[in-house]
Amino acid sequence: MMPPIDELHPLFVHFPIALYSTAVLWEFFGFIRRSNSLLTVGWWNMVLAQIAVVFTIITGFIADSLMGHMDKPFPIFTTHGSLQLVAVVWFGAAFIFRWKKLKNLSDTNSFPWGYLLFLGMGVLILFYGSHLGAKLANRI
Repeated sequence: MMPPIDELHPLFVHFPIALYSTAVLWEFFGFIRRSNSLLTVGWWNMVLAQIAVVFTIITGFIADSLMGHMDKPFPIFTTHGSLQLVAVVWFGAAFIFRWKKLKNLSDTNSFPWGYLLFLGMGVLILFYGSHLGAKLANRI
């Protein structure tokens, strides 16, 4: 039996959270060790996160249509949906940058601290937005 449509969102949220944060870890370790294998794992985690987040957003908007939380999306850093959309755009920008500019990361002479810092900030935004979602669902 399928859960009610508004209960699907909690089933999807864990995938992008885990995939984005794991991608960042593999990217970091891949740079540290100059390992194409680890960087490839990071890349594919990011690709899977980009796919998973589409379903998470769809189910989030469905759940919100019953809850009305996004009727007041501001201030962004106090609203779960708004902040998670910021995180998705943030990681989308990192994904495009990685795809277009940093194809052979282990071959670069300079260590991309700015890129890794950007990814780390994205994880912090994602985790805080997830915390707000757990509070919204009365799970904490």
